[in-house]
Amino acid sequence: MQKFNMTEEKVRKLLPVVESILSREYGRTIRLKDLTVGGIIVKRGDCAQ
Repeated sequence: MQKFNMTEEKVRKLLPVVESILSREYGRTIRLKDLTVGGIIVKRGDCAQ
């Protein structure tokens, strides 16, 4: 199995995807302040809308 390398750009792209999944699951709009994956922290202002 290969090692999966997580970069800040990948985490930045994941934030809207995670919000969409959570919003669909809970039936209301969910907005996260930040997302941490593998020690990389991305704040809402750093992401594409």
